[in-house]
Formats: sequence, structure tokens, C-alpha cells
Amino acid sequence: MQCTLPKTGLRASSRPLAFAGHVAPSRPVTFVSTRRPTVQKLAIQCQAAAAEAAAPAEQAGKPTLHNQTAPETYAVVEVGGKQMFVEPGKWYTCNRLQVDVGDKIRLGRVLALKQGDSFTVGKPYLEDVAVEAEVLEELRGPKLIVYKMKPKKHYRRKTGHRQELTKFMVTKIGA
Repeated sequence: MQCTLPKTGLRASSRPLAFAGHVAPSRPVTFVSTRRPTVQKLAIQCQAAAAEAAAPAEQAGKPTLHNQTAPETYAVVEVGGKQMFVEPGKWYTCNRLQVDVGDKIRLGRVLALKQGDSFTVGKPYLEDVAVEAEVLEELRGPKLIVYKMKPKKHYRRKTGHRQELTKFMVTKIGA
């Protein structure tokens, strides 16, 4: 027999009615702010809009990604079985190349080249164009876990894999 207490909303078991049955697991609560933008944020937005309006019309027509301009010189090369967008002075990683650390390498499979205002695309590769680079180090990528399982058959296989990589820095792009 259950008797409820009308004023407090409790049963005879002295547990709240909301928790009498199944207790829901606690979950993190996501709060959504309903505050309006502050005056300072509105002033910054107005200043940005005024700067865009004052910019020359020729720059307004050119789309840029995240307000970045395209580099002056870059190339698209095929190295280690992948195609990469490379610039001089930056380092990249690719699948392991059969070279030693500190060696100078020449990447001859150049698919496209941009120098200044000229842009050239090869069919499939550009002749007489190469990218020179220096090997910085040989390293291994992050461990990937391969887990195979067949339910109810007691078949479990867990193996790991780390890809062998070569890190190189592009020193020169040229014809």
C-alpha cells in the first residue's frame, strides 16, 4: 500500500516522485546563450564593413580563402604515390622514399606550376621543370589499430600499423 504525502510530493518510501522509477543517466547539459551581441562586437563588425566598403573594387571581385592570398610560386608534384601542392621553404611528409637523411632530391613529376602571373599545366607532366628538396628526417606515422572480429565464433585479431614516412623541405621550384 502506498500513501502519498500531498504537500511534499513524496511517497512513503521518502523518495521524490521523479526518482521513484528509472533514474535517467546524467548527461552534460549544453547551454545555448541567448545574449545579444555586445556593443563592442557590433562596433568591430561596423569597422570591418566600413573597411570592405573602402577597399578598391578590383580586390572585391577576387575571392580569397580565409583572407589569404595565393603564394607567388607553387607547384603540384607527384611524390610517394600522392599529389601534393608544394611551396618553397615549407616541409612536407610523404610515403618513405629510398634516400638518406640530408640528401638533396629532385622531384621530376611536376603536374602544374605557377610562377608570378603564369600558370602552366602538364600533359600529364611538365618537361624541363623540377622541384628540388632536402630530406629532413625519416619517421613513422601514428599507430592505426586493425581489429577483426566474428561474433559468437571466438575470432578476434588485433594488429597495429605505423606507416613509414619521409619528411622533406622544398628548397627550389624552377624550370
